Formats: sequence, C-alpha cells, structure tokens
Amino acid sequence: MTFPPALRVTADDPEYRRMAAAEAEYWNGPVPYALEALEERFADGPVDRYTNARFTGDRNVGWHQTIARRGPFRRGLVLGLSALRVEGEILETNPDLHLTFVDISPGSLARRAEILGARFPGRVETIGADLNFVEFPHDAYDLVVSSASLHHVTNLEHLAWQIDATLAPDGWFFLSDYVGEPRFQFAPAKKRIFELVHDREVARMRNRRPGCLWMDASDLSPFCGVRSDEVLPVMRAHLAEVEVRTAAALTVALLRARPADGATGKPPGIGRRATDALVRAALGLCGRLPPVRVPISKRLLRELLFASDLLTDAGLLLPGTAFATYRKRRR
Repeated sequence: MTFPPALRVTADDPEYRRMAAAEAEYWNGPVPYALEALEERFADGPVDRYTNARFTGDRNVGWHQTIARRGPFRRGLVLGLSALRVEGEILETNPDLHLTFVDISPGSLARRAEILGARFPGRVETIGADLNFVEFPHDAYDLVVSSASLHHVTNLEHLAWQIDATLAPDGWFFLSDYVGEPRFQFAPAKKRIFELVHDREVARMRNRRPGCLWMDASDLSPFCGVRSDEVLPVMRAHLAEVEVRTAAALTVALLRARPADGATGKPPGIGRRATDALVRAALGLCGRLPPVRVPISKRLLRELLFASDLLTDAGLLLPGTAFATYRKRRR
C-alpha cells in the first residue's frame, strides 16, 4: 500500500493562508494578459500556431483538440482554470463528458458555472478547493485536465499522487503548463541568448540602444511559478508518462523583457485604428476575432523561435511551456 507524500506547506500556516487568500482574490476577475482575458479580444496569433505545431504537429490544432482522440470520456476533472474557450471546446468535442472544475478562486468558478453551465446544461460542476490539499475519490475519473495551473501549486507531489489515485484504470491526464524557471526569473544563459537575438534586430535600426530590462515578480500572483521547473519531473515520478512536448523557451521571455532604451512600437495612426475597428466589427459579425498582434518584427520572432527550439531540444535551455500526457501508474 502506498501513502500520499509529505506536504511542503500546510493549511494551518498563517502566512500560507494569507497568501492563498491573495491568490484567490487575484484570479477572481479576468487578469489582463492572462489566457481568459486575451481570448475575449483576440484569436490565435503566430506564437499560438507555432505552439500548436510543437505540441500536436499541426499549427491549426491545439493540444486540447487531441483529447477526443483518446476517448470517449464520460467523467472528467479540470484542475485549475485558464481559458473558457478551451474548456468549452473540450466539452463540445467530447459530447458525453461531464466536467468538474476545481479552483481556489470563487469568481473564476462562478464564470464557469454561468457561461459553460448555460451552454452545456447538466454537464458542468464546480468545486472550490485549494489544489495544494485537495483529495479526490479513487478510480473516479477517466479524464483529468489541467492547463496553466499546476505551476501555481507548491504541494506538487501531493497533487500528482491524487491525480494518479483518482484516474480510472483506463484514464488519461492531459497537462499543458508553464514549466520554465520559477517566478519567471529566467536563468542567466536564457536572458543572454534572448538579448543576443534581440540586439541583432536592434542593430538593424537607427538610433536604438542594445540591451533589455527584465521584470521582477512583483506583478505576479503570490503562487505564480512557485515550482514551475519541477512540474514535469514530479508528474513523471508519480504517473506513467506517455509523451512530453515542449515549446517557447524564448518567446515566453517576450512577456517579461523590455528594451533597455525604452523604445516601444509606434502606435497606429487614425487611419489604421479606423481600419482595425472595421475589421473587428466585420469579424465579429462572422463570430470570429482578429488574431493577436505580436509587437515585434516577423524577423525577430522567427529568430527567437529557431533559437528556442534548437537550444531546448539540445537540452541547453529550460523550455517555456509543455504539453504532456499521462496514464495511471498505481494498480
């Protein structure tokens, strides 16, 4: 008989309880530039299509669209919340599936109950719980899914043990997450490589100064990236790993770096803004959204993607994100 691993943090620790309350409050409303906020404004852009190709082999197929290939599934568990569109597509493409959403944030859960519950009546349930201490019934779910959430968990070993325990014997666990350096504080080598590629682009421009300024963790939620670089090793130790695909070692850094000379993209003029407004309106009538605009040149993006894949696949840099699938280990 196996027993759950020891906890790194406990629920009765006053400091932990303070931080957990702050974490729940942080996610009560859609956070700017988080997945849930961006999906309401934009469709997939070039980085999304690149990530799709890395994760699924098809630039037009997202990781979540591969779930149905392993089905059919009937009872599923979603650990943490990320993007309503993705969660809705999982329900849409798995028509016999009932999903239970588990998260620490009451506001995020309420949006799922309201929006997804209305679209898929009788197929959506929500549970407010801290993934650091949650306990699930054994052999209960044939599908477990987590997206952009496990990098917020401190008691990773406990949660991995619970996932393995709650999976049905023929169940699947699908994981998509940030797996780079903790708190998005990148290793010196990753920063240096990013700056080298960035400065190649700056050298082609007039009146520009090389170098980057790196953001600290002050704008992140209290638990964001707390053990992100350990997510894959811990899951591998407690579940039967089927496949892991990685991406975005350097493009993730785009979100945390600023040009040292303070240069920003030139704002669009009134003509461009008017055109964009017309395009958004036309696409809206068709039920579509405009793609995400990447605020860098196509040449710089290509070079970042090439260097990212080359150095990650060679084992020289931690990846930025990963898509992994697992089966139940304990029998």
